[in-house]
Amino acid sequence: MAMPGTQHTDEEFIFDKKMTCVVCDKPFTIKVLKSNRARRLESDKDLRPRYEHIDTLKYGICSCPNCGYSAMHSAFSHLSSRQINNIKEQVCVHVLPEDRSGWTSYSYDQAIRMHELALQCAEAKLAKDGEKAYLHMLMAWLLREKEKEAEKINIDELREQEVKSCHEQADEHYLAAFEGFQQAMMNEMFPIAGLNQPTLEYILAYMAFYFGKLEVSAKLIGSVLTTSSASRNVKDRALELKDEIIKIIRAKKK
Repeated sequence: MAMPGTQHTDEEFIFDKKMTCVVCDKPFTIKVLKSNRARRLESDKDLRPRYEHIDTLKYGICSCPNCGYSAMHSAFSHLSSRQINNIKEQVCVHVLPEDRSGWTSYSYDQAIRMHELALQCAEAKLAKDGEKAYLHMLMAWLLREKEKEAEKINIDELREQEVKSCHEQADEHYLAAFEGFQQAMMNEMFPIAGLNQPTLEYILAYMAFYFGKLEVSAKLIGSVLTTSSASRNVKDRALELKDEIIKIIRAKKK
């Protein structure tokens, strides 16, 4: 058991895994989470996962430092020859090989860069809207953490600039995720990006609430609450969000 005040590092929860890139055929090493090592905490209101002592989201992308090809672990090896050519022509030609041998863990800047590459590769391989929306959501979540780090900068002007930049970028990606998931709901079969229907509807409900689209949010909440397949946790979150919407509507009427 850890003593009170013990400082934990990401290195306690990750290990090196050797990979071979399906685009450039070169070997490389990535940081991977140890299974069941980190203790799960309560998630954020939009179901962003939280773990004790580590932000696991930093380790969700498999990224080749040689050619730049990057994707979520579950999608990394699944490419057609045409997709490989597209990624080479649209992404790899713009990426310089990177020496990551000195990386003992991933910082937010490094994780965000790998997610940016994953988004570029998703666009190049003509990935489904759901996959791209999920990546945009991950980017938004990571940028919000970077924003929290930026709030600790001592120089006022630099802190304000960095916080503003992170916040604006996070909102751009969050909106792209919201719109992308809506498109995916119309065109794709569930699960979408690994999410079942009530879970995705709840996430969309929260995103709509975040952007002030209360009617859209309320409609999605109604769907979640009347779906028998929704988990107890998702239904409880939907009820909490419904209460928040009701409070706002009542306050506007006063």
